[in-house]
Formats: sequence, structure tokens, C-alpha cells
Amino acid sequence: MFNNQIIAGAAGQGGSFYPYSIDQSLRFNDNDSAYLSRTPASAGNRKTWTWSGWVKLGNLSTRRFLFSGGTGTGDTTNASIEIYSDNTLRYSTGSTLYRSTSQVFRDPSAFYHILVSFDSTNATADDRCRIYINGDRVTSFASTATISQNTDYGINRAEEHQLGSTVYNGSSGLYLDGYLAEVNFIDGTALDPTSFGETINGVWVPKRYSGSYGTNGFYLPFDDSSAIGDDESGN
Repeated sequence: MFNNQIIAGAAGQGGSFYPYSIDQSLRFNDNDSAYLSRTPASAGNRKTWTWSGWVKLGNLSTRRFLFSGGTGTGDTTNASIEIYSDNTLRYSTGSTLYRSTSQVFRDPSAFYHILVSFDSTNATADDRCRIYINGDRVTSFASTATISQNTDYGINRAEEHQLGSTVYNGSSGLYLDGYLAEVNFIDGTALDPTSFGETINGVWVPKRYSGSYGTNGFYLPFDDSSAIGDDESGN
């Protein structure tokens, strides 16, 4: 279940040069239909949230869901973050593709730091869903749609959420093949990458998030093999 690679930027095995390293990741094997799931007892902030994780891909050119929430099929009842079969990164709902990157992700040897910062209350339409890769904001998209201001969307409903798959019945049965590490979900705050990483000598490296997680936020370091989905956020 676990891979003991250390994530400490491109320089490899950490040590004193890096102030923080990630020592564990969780392997998802799509042949095992592997995923993690949780159903919040109550809804959180459906307008504003942040998802951050380090991702290493296995199989390429298939649909690989990183995070999804909500069981409905409509625009405001389901949402997901996925690497699509064309190897682009997408944020979409049950009925609308809101972001699809021009950049493709097809290096199975690298860990990517992926961050999606969502805030439908933002007065600037382009800033309502911001995507960052290894600390840099994505500005080139193959497809975009306008997120309605002040609208509640599917993430943070009091319905099942999954890591490594999706609960949306139009896409069920699709699983991540690869690794996730240092997964943070922040309920109620739209953050930028500096909360989760920093650049040292030109290399984007992780740092420990130290802020609030909100009502339904969680932190998964995957460092306990006897409790794989152990949330260490304090929630």
C-alpha cells in the first residue's frame, strides 16, 4: 500500500538542505478498484475550498480521479478534479467542464504538486477556480466555462467524497492508478501554493500546512499503515 519514496523536490533524498520532506505516499492500483471515501455529517462551505496534493501517475491516457464530491448529476451537485484520458488536468461538475489545461501530465517518474483553489464568491470570474502546478499558476486552458458567482457547488455537500475515484454515477468505476501524498483539503478558504510549498534554489519543495482546516477539512499524510485514511488535521 505504501511507497517509501521521499518527496523533497527534484534533488531527491531530503536531508538538512530541505526543511520539510514527505516520507510516505499511498499507492492506488486501478486493478484493485482502490479509493478512499468519507461522507461528512453536515455540509461545509460549498463556495470556497482548497485541495492540495502531491501526485505521481501510473497508467497514462486513462481517466484518473484525484478528488470528487457529491452524488448528483447536475452542475451544483457534483464536482471533481481529475487527470483526463488526454492527460490534461480538469475541474468539472456533473454537467459542465469548467477547466481543462492545455498542459498535459504524462511523466510517470515525477511527483507533481497540484493545487485547486476554488472561490465562487470572487468578483473576478477567472479567479473563481485557480489551478497551480508545482507552485506556478496555470493560465493556458484548452477549455473554460464561467463559474457562477456566489453559487454553491458539489464539493462539501453532506454526501460521499472520494480520493482516487468518483461518486458521480455517470463516471463511476474509474480509478486512479498512481500515488497520492500529503493531501490537504481546506474547507472555507481559497489558498495559494505558498501555504503548502516553497521554492528553494529554484526547486519547488513541500512545506507543512499550518493554518485552519475548517469544518470538513482534512490532512492525510499516509504515515500509519494500520490506519491508512487517518486524518491528522485535528478534525
